[in-house]
Amino acid sequence: MNDEALSAWKEQDRLATLRSYRVIDTQPEPAFDDLVQLAARSCQTPVALISLIDERRQWFKAEVGLGLQETPLDFSICLSAMLLPGLTIISDLEKDPRFANNPLVTGDPHLRFYAGAALRTLDGVPLGALCVLDYVPRHLTEDQTDTLTRLARQVMSHLELRRAIAERDERAEASRQIEKRQSLLVRELHHRVKNTLATVQALVGATGRSTGSFDEFYHSFSSRITSLARTHDLLTEDYWQTAPLREIALNELKPFAESRQPRFMLIGPPVELSADLAVPVGMALHELTTNAVRYGALSVPAGYVRVQWTLDEHEGVRKLHLEWSEFAGPRVNEPQHRGFGSTLLQRVLPMQCKAEVEVQYASDGLRFQMDVPLVERRLVPAY
Repeated sequence: MNDEALSAWKEQDRLATLRSYRVIDTQPEPAFDDLVQLAARSCQTPVALISLIDERRQWFKAEVGLGLQETPLDFSICLSAMLLPGLTIISDLEKDPRFANNPLVTGDPHLRFYAGAALRTLDGVPLGALCVLDYVPRHLTEDQTDTLTRLARQVMSHLELRRAIAERDERAEASRQIEKRQSLLVRELHHRVKNTLATVQALVGATGRSTGSFDEFYHSFSSRITSLARTHDLLTEDYWQTAPLREIALNELKPFAESRQPRFMLIGPPVELSADLAVPVGMALHELTTNAVRYGALSVPAGYVRVQWTLDEHEGVRKLHLEWSEFAGPRVNEPQHRGFGSTLLQRVLPMQCKAEVEVQYASDGLRFQMDVPLVERRLVPAY
């Protein structure tokens, strides 16, 4: 391997390559333990190591005779050896100015001899070294150097095989997770379709009972279905699991967003509502908006609406507190009969969502507030 091949990499790429083998900090494995035993026996040295160099240390995948799992980089002889072509042999470390002051040379275990074969990928990226060490100065025979070089190639072969197996297992696990998500998603879609059909059926009946003509029925029913569809669009972006409260509210009030004078305010932290909560909350905001357009603050140019929410936690349960307040609209009077909107706000939300609801027909503007527990569990895991 020529010098050009040795230098055709950057340290960040080398570290990324090392991480791709998924070997750092793994448990001992017999295949690698056997290779250091063979290296020590063939070279007749008391110490042999498979050393891998990361950004802050040299870590030993296998070792015999040293009794350490890793050392700092400034202790590492392999760091220099892996950057050199061929086999690095240092007969007497104490006489080599590069390593004479190395703590492993000047102190325990007082190493004197080093021979290391670099561990390199097929495209020349160095990962570390297979090395043998001794406590006395010495040399290696030609057969021993040849054996050490061949064993280093075996180390790389095992690392490549290990990586291939890990990648195969990861792909298999990813495939299992996709299948699991798909199965859960199908179940959720079945559940959602049944709920949607039941909601549409309820809307037909409730709208029919609260309207006096076909045109009025058609307009009210169509607007409610459109609102339901907008909430469903938000849910499909998260596999029918959650929808952001701000977007649900904005869907209803968006027609008033471009006026010269602000007609609404949305105040509150990011909140994701589960599907079973997003649909009724979306319908409630639709009914409040429709009422405000017909009779309330949004029926006059100066009127405006404030939607504000907060999150609280009580006994381990997170709750959403939401307030709808209208300002500068016509004088408010309590309705003489209860329509679909009032029924939804005061009866359906408590029954379906366990919400605590309060509606105030204050003379200066309608006030609606609710406290509802949040559903935290996802059926389909996030992608």
